[in-house]
Amino acid sequence: MFIGRRTFVKGAAVSAAAAVAPQVLVRTARGADKNKVLFVSEESNPKAIAVYDRINADFKKETGIEVTMEYPGFANIAKRVATLIAAGTPPEIVWYGAGQAMNLAIENQLVDVGDVIKATGGTAENLRMIYKGADRSIPTSQQFTYGWYRKDLYAAKKLDAPKTWDDYLKAAKALNDPPNMYGCIIPSAETGASTLLLETMFMKNDVHWFEWNAGKKEYEVSLDRGNQKKRAVETLDYLNELHKNSPEASTYNWSELMSTYFTEKAASSYYVGSRLLDQTIANNPKIADATVPFELPKKVTDAYYLSIQGFHILEKSNVEGAKKYVTFFMKHPDVISWYHAVPLHIIPASREMLHSGKYQDNPVIQKRMDVLKFLDSIWTKGVPLYYWDGKELNPYIGLYHNENLAGWMLAMRNIKGMKSDAIVDEAAAQVRKKMRRVG
Repeated sequence: MFIGRRTFVKGAAVSAAAAVAPQVLVRTARGADKNKVLFVSEESNPKAIAVYDRINADFKKETGIEVTMEYPGFANIAKRVATLIAAGTPPEIVWYGAGQAMNLAIENQLVDVGDVIKATGGTAENLRMIYKGADRSIPTSQQFTYGWYRKDLYAAKKLDAPKTWDDYLKAAKALNDPPNMYGCIIPSAETGASTLLLETMFMKNDVHWFEWNAGKKEYEVSLDRGNQKKRAVETLDYLNELHKNSPEASTYNWSELMSTYFTEKAASSYYVGSRLLDQTIANNPKIADATVPFELPKKVTDAYYLSIQGFHILEKSNVEGAKKYVTFFMKHPDVISWYHAVPLHIIPASREMLHSGKYQDNPVIQKRMDVLKFLDSIWTKGVPLYYWDGKELNPYIGLYHNENLAGWMLAMRNIKGMKSDAIVDEAAAQVRKKMRRVG
C-alpha cells in the first residue's frame, strides 16, 4: 500500500498555505506598507543575489520603496510562503515555479497580473497560467527536462546520443561498469528528482493521470484505465530496466544527480535545465566540454516537462508597489546579468531574448552555443504539467505532483520490487481518495 506520510489538506492542489494553517483564508493580513515590498525568491545563486541587490537599490532611488529579500531555497520556499500567509503577513512577491504558484491561485491568494504582462511586452500562450480568466503568473524564465551525457565515453563505445528507448537502454548497458562507472542515473526515491523523471517519461509515452470529461466539464483520473494504464506500466518497467544500470539511487535528489555525474561515476544523467553543466564546469572542468545535452528519448510523443518560473503577486499585500517593482525589474538593464547568473539554466521566457546578442554575450554561452541551439530546437515541445491533460488548466495536479507520488512509484518499483500494475492502481486510488476529500 502507498505510505501516505503527509497530511492531506483541503485545496485542489494541496495548497502549501493550507498545509501550514487551514485558517489562513479567514485571517486578516497586516496593513500593507506602500513603501515596502517583501520579495521571496527561490533562486539563491550568489550572482543572482548580487543582481537583485543592484536592481533593488535602483528601485528604491526611483520610487522610495524598499525591497526586502528572502532566499529560503528550492526545498523550503513553499513552506516559508505558507508561514508568512498564515501569520497574516503575506509577501508581496514570490519568484518560483508557476506549478507551485498555482496552489496559491486556487486558494485565491494571487492577484490578476495581466496588466504587468502587457506592460512588460507580453508572453507566449503556452507560458501563461490562467485561473478564473486571469493571468496569475508573470513568466521570466523556463527550464526543460532533458538528459546530459559524456560524449567522449559514448564515442569510445561507438555510441551516438540515444534517440529511442532501446538506444538509451543499450547505451546504459554498454557503459555500465559498477562501482567505477554506471551507465545512467535513475533516481528512485520520494523526491522531486524522481518525480520529474517519471512525469517526463510518462509524457514521452503519452501517459496522462487525468482526462477531461466534456459532459461534466471536469477532469477525472484516468491513469489506471485502458491504454493509460498499459503505457504507465510500460514506462515503469522500462525505468526499472534502466535502473539496473544506475546507482541504487534510493535517496537521490537534485544534488546527487549532479555530484554523481561530475565525480565521473555516471556516463549520463538528467536534469531540469543546465545547472548540471554549470556545476560540472565549476567542479570538474576537464569533462565539461564532453558534457552534452540530449533529448530524453520519445516512445510516443516529443513532449517535454516544462518548468516555468516567474513573479507572483499576493493578495492582501502592497500590490501596487509589487507591480511597480516587477515592471521595473523586467525593464532594468541588469536583467540580462540575472539571466547570466547561471548561464543556459535561467533561460529567458522570450525566444526573441534567447536569440538576442545581449543574452548571448556571455563567455559560457559563447563557448556552449551547442546547448543554446539544442534549447532552441526543443522550444515548442515544452508542456506545463497543468496543461498536459487538456486545454483547460488542471487544478488537481498537485494531488500527485506536490506529494512526489511519481517518486514513490519509482521507489516502489525499483527499490521495493512492487509490480507496476499494482503501483499504478494504488497511485490512481490515492488521487481519487484525495479528490473525494476535496469535495
